[in-house]
Amino acid sequence: MSIGDAEFIRLLKKDVDYFTRALERFENLIPSVCAPLQDQWRLQAQSRKDFALELEILLNKAEQCIDPSLQRAESRSGRTPTSY
Repeated sequence: MSIGDAEFIRLLKKDVDYFTRALERFENLIPSVCAPLQDQWRLQAQSRKDFALELEILLNKAEQCIDPSLQRAESRSGRTPTSY
């Protein structure tokens, strides 16, 4: 694994953690806003969930490219990127 690969994985993991925590905080605030805004906030929350999921899929694919043994382990467990 090159230094660039390690840095990419580190930053991607950091992004996944950040968006996961931000989404939890965002969802906790939804009940505290007025009703007309709640629908918009829910749409934003769904959009952020989708983005966080895409980051996780990207992270898994990047880790598999760097360490092919991860791909074999996931295929034995039945996990695929589409099953996330």
